[in-house]
Amino acid sequence: MSSRSYLSFLPIMAVISLLFSCKPSQKSVTAYRYFDKNIDSLSHVVLHMQEPRIQRHDQLSIIVSSATLNQEQAQVFNLLATGGGGGGVAGGGAAGGGGGGAMGGYFVDFDGYIRMPIIGKMKAEGLTKTVLADTIAQRLQPYVKNPVVNIRYANFRVMMMGEVGEAGWQTFANEKATIVDAIGQAGGLNETAKRDSILLIRTQPDGTLETHRINLNDALIFDSPWFQLQQNDIVYVLPNDSKLINYERSNSPFFRDLPVYLGLITSILAFGTLIISLTR
Repeated sequence: MSSRSYLSFLPIMAVISLLFSCKPSQKSVTAYRYFDKNIDSLSHVVLHMQEPRIQRHDQLSIIVSSATLNQEQAQVFNLLATGGGGGGVAGGGAAGGGGGGAMGGYFVDFDGYIRMPIIGKMKAEGLTKTVLADTIAQRLQPYVKNPVVNIRYANFRVMMMGEVGEAGWQTFANEKATIVDAIGQAGGLNETAKRDSILLIRTQPDGTLETHRINLNDALIFDSPWFQLQQNDIVYVLPNDSKLINYERSNSPFFRDLPVYLGLITSILAFGTLIISLTR
């Protein structure tokens, strides 16, 4: 084959090589699928959702009423709203509600307590809403006939970080959050997300931190104790290898100057082709 024919064949070889290199491998395709592994095992999985436990700095909407026709006796415990949210109650500091006027509701302080009018201070941290409601109802017996207590979170939220469509706090009005709920509400995972090693950081009632890894490629995540998220969990979606490689390339002097090198090589090849053509 002559030099001229060889040089003419080079672009064709480059295109063929590029096409083969762009074909995705089975491994890379699997890495982008949700629940690809053990999907047939889901028929044996039963979800066990638990009531979340109250934490420090939670904002609680607490509404007290009476099972009788006389509701006036309960009004003092339903603090008037001083700002948005909170289901119609707010923590007016002057009335001993524990602050949090802008968001509304009874604020769980740094020591894990709330403060209600008349009945005063009571422990909330570590309890479920059901247990706290029963405790408040018992304390209200001398002041409210047949008290009924309803509690809701005014700020049930999870922090989403990393390779998601919308990072930041995600709030859940129904007070139920799973890893699927949180990722879906955050706009899903980016193409550059690492799906098999999502980091979950959770604060325990005693202040200690726990970390867990979540694999969204495995359908058995539905049977995992970490499938249900808790109040104030942090979910960090790590970048996959392709993003790290692109990041390294964009910050590498060699790859940053690669277009210059390629332009120089192209110019040299073009000049060599011209010389060969003129000398034949």
